[in-house]
Amino acid sequence: MLRLIGLSRIHITLFDLEGKYGRIDGGAGIALRNPKIVIRTGNCYTPNVSLPFKVPSICIEEDYEEHIGLGHTTQYLLSVAKIAAEYNFKKLNAYELAKLVKRGGTSGVGIYAFEYGGFVVDGGHSLKVKKELLPSDFSTAPPPPLIARLNFPWYIYVNVPKSGRRIYGADEIRVFKEAKVEGLDTLARVILIELIPSVAEGDLEGALNAISLIQNLGFKKIEVSLQTEEVKDLMHKMNKIGFPAGLSSFGPAVYTFVRSIREGEELISRFGGFITEPNNEGAKVFWTMTNL
Repeated sequence: MLRLIGLSRIHITLFDLEGKYGRIDGGAGIALRNPKIVIRTGNCYTPNVSLPFKVPSICIEEDYEEHIGLGHTTQYLLSVAKIAAEYNFKKLNAYELAKLVKRGGTSGVGIYAFEYGGFVVDGGHSLKVKKELLPSDFSTAPPPPLIARLNFPWYIYVNVPKSGRRIYGADEIRVFKEAKVEGLDTLARVILIELIPSVAEGDLEGALNAISLIQNLGFKKIEVSLQTEEVKDLMHKMNKIGFPAGLSSFGPAVYTFVRSIREGEELISRFGGFITEPNNEGAKVFWTMTNL
């Protein structure tokens, strides 16, 4: 029997939707240990995923919701593709698998989180290979290159408000098509000169300051503006008590970073939600001798 232990991810922001300097997209994010997808080979159902090799029947042991900002679609498709590749004794990395299941056409964060875990940054797409601004569900561009990967040093607090807006499908396309972004030059400086070095140096204050600034810059400002008042109110209340909050992808998942489980429990006692460790290893697949 094959078993795969996957992950979820925080998507911090996309970088550039203008393409002024010959590239678009680009993104940063963090692999989470929980929630996660766990699947195994078994006689539960056969995934409707098209691959150039046999897709075995699988059973889902753990899963999480779609369209909440934690990257479910990409993680599910990569998990199925990875377990199918191993089932057929094919050693394919996440980049190769993503091309097969047509993911990574906008952001590469979910792909490299799956492969390596940790804090990942991708370099976006050249306009030579991607002419049109589209979300990953609708883009045929290949995955972007990985340009940075670091172990992530803190716990992550996550809260998914029940009344939060879930943006996907036609609504997501419309947002991309109509997006008028501002502050991209400042965003680039915040990412390169504050966020990435702060993660590398374990500077929590610097990382959270970057997250706070990002919410009002570029495409992230648009994503935040589209959320419900409950989500915005939660972010405001977290900021007010000293925990700068970010919106993961389109949301409604809201997050911040904390030094300890105790700090996370303080947030849980006030607002609900949960705390998770980062996943600094990526998804794991292995053979076992047990048939469940």
